[in-house]
Amino acid sequence: MITGKVWGTTECVIATAIFEKHKLDIKPRHRCSLHRHRTKWNSFTVISGRLFIDVVKENKIVDVTELRPGDSTTVAPNVFHRFRTGDEPCVATEEYYPDTLSEDIERMDQGGPIPEGE
Repeated sequence: MITGKVWGTTECVIATAIFEKHKLDIKPRHRCSLHRHRTKWNSFTVISGRLFIDVVKENKIVDVTELRPGDSTTVAPNVFHRFRTGDEPCVATEEYYPDTLSEDIERMDQGGPIPEGE
């Protein structure tokens, strides 16, 4: 389902209990709201155009990441941020996943080279 936003459209590509992926079509010279996710990581990958990710702390932009096709970046939970475009439209993907997702691994052995004959 495609949902209209003031900055363009978003389409949910996949949604599970622990992961969501959306396709974003963002109009030229538009931005989303300045926001944060309390427990989720937020990742962006550009398909076409350019996307700027502004990270804000204490009501001041402290980092701007410019993404071009094939580039991606991730914003940690509890960090205020927004995306915006320049003079051209942008198509990107956006992923959400909880902070605890990386804590779910239990290893049975050590990785490395495979011994001869195995």
